[in-house]
Amino acid sequence: MTDRDQLREAFETHESNTPDPSAVYARVQELSQKYKRRRRGAQIAAGGVLGAGLIAGAINLPAFLPANDTVGTTSAGVPAAAPAVSASADPGKARDTQIEAYYDAGFGYDDAGRLAKIWKLSDDDRVAVKAEAGRRLLLGETLPINPTPDAPVEERTISPQDEARFRAFFNAGYTWTEAEKLAKVWKIADPSDAKLEAGKRLLAGQELPVKPTKENVAAALESKRADKFFQAGYDVSDAVKLAKIWKLKDAWGAKVEGGKRLLAGQTLPIQP
Repeated sequence: MTDRDQLREAFETHESNTPDPSAVYARVQELSQKYKRRRRGAQIAAGGVLGAGLIAGAINLPAFLPANDTVGTTSAGVPAAAPAVSASADPGKARDTQIEAYYDAGFGYDDAGRLAKIWKLSDDDRVAVKAEAGRRLLLGETLPINPTPDAPVEERTISPQDEARFRAFFNAGYTWTEAEKLAKVWKIADPSDAKLEAGKRLLAGQELPVKPTKENVAAALESKRADKFFQAGYDVSDAVKLAKIWKLKDAWGAKVEGGKRLLAGQTLPIQP
């Protein structure tokens, strides 16, 4: 199947940005891990759709699995309940890591459908199936099928119109998860097309039937502001100087604050 969300949605844009590790990790949570995986084999140049904050970075796997976790299945081969995540861990990050493990092992979209049938899970929520498969992989289990990665898509450029729609989608805090839900609501086969439709409606001032999470809305706003900072010609060294001037704890905060002021039409105390 053609999963056009293999678009480079985690596009490693703005090579000069050199973001702070904490900022990369925060943004990578739901966005980078999904978009980085779906760009396997895809080389669609969408120049800056996600902005400076959406930079695919390396993540150290969090130690969210208790030491005594064991893999269990029922007699029918259905996976047992997922092991408990430690109280200090973020369930969202744990789920992201599981899905990352799924794609890193070479499994693709269609494999999730095959696993859903074997494990008698809902094929309507393949993200959950991928997370379960990733959980088992992280515990060292071999899955009952061989991986069949998503087929590469032909290289092509994205139109300015589609870029604007994707930008609107992500800037509003939406992610792949919401795209899948919107695809079901609108009866669109490809979630990537749902993103385009969503972006089109957002640009027209319409509300969507699915809402993004507050966390992703906040992260998208930060990304938009940081992107503006770099678009204005500022770099990391400028951010360090501004952090000292504004008495902020790190350069990332200065990038976000600088972008916020620039978007409001203000000038910054230093020139790029």
